[in-house]
Amino acid sequence: MAKSEDIVDHILEKIRKGELKAGDRMPTHRDLAWDMKCSVGTVTRAYAELERRGVIYGQVGRGTYVYGTGEDRRAVGSGLFIPEETTPENRTEETIDLSLNRFFHPGVESAYREALHAVGERKGLEEYRDYFDCRGRAVDKLPALNWLGNMTGLVDERNLLFTQGAQSGLYLTMSALTNQGDAIATEEFGYPGIKAIAQELGLRISAVDMDDEGMVPASFEALARRGKIKLLITVPTNHNPTGTTLPTGRRREIAKIANDNGILIVEDGVYNPLQKSRLPTFREIDPENAIYLTSFSKLFSPGLRVGYVVAPELYMPKLINRMTVINWMTSPVTLDVCNYLMDKGIMANHQNWLLKECERRFNYARGLFSAWISEAQKNAPIPLSQLWVRLPATMESSDFLFKARQQGILLIGGDRFAMNRQIDDHYVRICLMGVSSFSHLKQALGLLRGLLIESETRALIS
Repeated sequence: MAKSEDIVDHILEKIRKGELKAGDRMPTHRDLAWDMKCSVGTVTRAYAELERRGVIYGQVGRGTYVYGTGEDRRAVGSGLFIPEETTPENRTEETIDLSLNRFFHPGVESAYREALHAVGERKGLEEYRDYFDCRGRAVDKLPALNWLGNMTGLVDERNLLFTQGAQSGLYLTMSALTNQGDAIATEEFGYPGIKAIAQELGLRISAVDMDDEGMVPASFEALARRGKIKLLITVPTNHNPTGTTLPTGRRREIAKIANDNGILIVEDGVYNPLQKSRLPTFREIDPENAIYLTSFSKLFSPGLRVGYVVAPELYMPKLINRMTVINWMTSPVTLDVCNYLMDKGIMANHQNWLLKECERRFNYARGLFSAWISEAQKNAPIPLSQLWVRLPATMESSDFLFKARQQGILLIGGDRFAMNRQIDDHYVRICLMGVSSFSHLKQALGLLRGLLIESETRALIS
């Protein structure tokens, strides 16, 4: 009887041989189950895995199709990177969502109420009727510069742009500073949003090898010499999903390689506020050849759509023009809320609480999963918000995700983070900070550990 991974390989092989082409309709679940001598549920898991990889897509009432035609791109774009089951309307009260790096803080709702009330009561609301440019108002700049000073050193307001979160900043920089067909380099595993933007913009991705210290400089240098790479997109601190933090020496080495080869570095610093000891950012190492971006989505809430981009003056005109075309400006309402939260110390209090809570959860989780995580995670000097768990060879990732869902636990598999299909992606990411109750998190982690042990035990007795 075929397993779901056998069906995935079978479909991929048919596509490679040209027996299935872009736009072809896939067999129904029942028909394929009959052909492969397996259950309909096995086919369902296989199709779900293929959809996660962007190989096929389903349309209600029409069926399932091989992705890749021009019509597909016009109809559904280049692929979503947030699985449907992780959205609020598809979660139940019993669901324990460990799929996305959300950061629960018990005081977020009351902080929003306080800030929104204060903003609504202040004078000068008539300015909400007007436009201003994306470099922000005078009232926005001082709190932003003070906050950024703690993340990436002294910042001049001439180098500052305001965005609607880090994702907006990432799209802004990638779209403004590349052309269709250009290549970008990034870690071999990384934030799926990078891959989604690259697909939308028609950019090629060169995946840089990683080890327990993060990006390998020699691999980056080899890629830089082989091809014309425009940008290096990197998350050097609390890397998502692997948990590595790039040492200072490697940062300097990579910065030199980038400079020598005319490659601009874009550093996503969204996890930097959740580090205990600060390492120099690429912008501090080479301020004329690095862009730094960050937001408050992890530290406070994804709903607070405020982000910052710090860029060399050389690139500011392009970024300003592109930001104006895309969005014109960041909403002054959300900027005022953000300014209030910083001015009253609420943001700093949230930061301190999250650091302590993240340390508690991470210490518990890494002890529980020590047999399946890297040495870098076991010995991480700063608490990580997720674990990057190596699955036993005897368990397919699609089966693990399916069994976890049966237990009411949502996860994302390693293929979501792999920057190409040749990379060994036999992992799952387990996010630790999104669940409100520590006891519920411990319960979910215990169930996941049981699945891993069960798989290894079956292999020993089979």
